[in-house]
Amino acid sequence: MSKSEMAKIAGVSRQAVNSWFVKGNISRNSAISIAEAAGVSLEWLYGEEVDERQGLRQNEKELLDIFNQLPLNEQETMISAFKLRLKELDKFVEEYIKRRNKDESNRLS
Repeated sequence: MSKSEMAKIAGVSRQAVNSWFVKGNISRNSAISIAEAAGVSLEWLYGEEVDERQGLRQNEKELLDIFNQLPLNEQETMISAFKLRLKELDKFVEEYIKRRNKDESNRLS
């Protein structure tokens, strides 16, 4: 993200952004705006140590550990496989609901 983009997002001048870098000081409101726009935590933006796995369930942490051990091309393959499996499950649920609604409709007739 460029300094000009940061200024626009935070609603400040480009000179104010330059000052952040020189003085190492940014207002909380500006930091919140930048963090939200960049999709990062406020702690990360302030350079604090962040446990990016905080808030994850144990099985999510385990899956992430395994995923990160895979080569990049295998990670992409696994993402594609998960997307495909999710589509299959969505289709199954959709068909199940249609069947159930049809059965219920026949029972009420």
